[in-house]
Amino acid sequence: MVQQINENMIREAAYFLWEKAGRPDGSAEFFWMKACEQFFKPAKVAIKKPAKKAEKKVALKKEASQKAAPVKTVAKPAAKVAKPAQKVVAKPAAKSAKKVSAPVFYGARK
Repeated sequence: MVQQINENMIREAAYFLWEKAGRPDGSAEFFWMKACEQFFKPAKVAIKKPAKKAEKKVALKKEASQKAAPVKTVAKPAAKVAKPAQKVVAKPAAKSAKKVSAPVFYGARK
């Protein structure tokens, strides 16, 4: 059932808008129009624009790819086995290396 809008409904809505705004003086017409807008808002309708030929082709390809048959999976070959790590052999220190002694500080107190 559709409710019919009458003048009293608009008047009441305008009054509540006016009170909510802090009761400003000299703005009766403004709030009356705001109340009318609330009651007589046009319904929003989604309008689709006709697609261009190129856009239609792209849309059809997308639809076809979504409906495409499932892709067969191919078994992957077994992973290669890693070679065992080579042992690292430490080389002996060079014989010609001299031992380094602690630094000597001259004038140091004992």
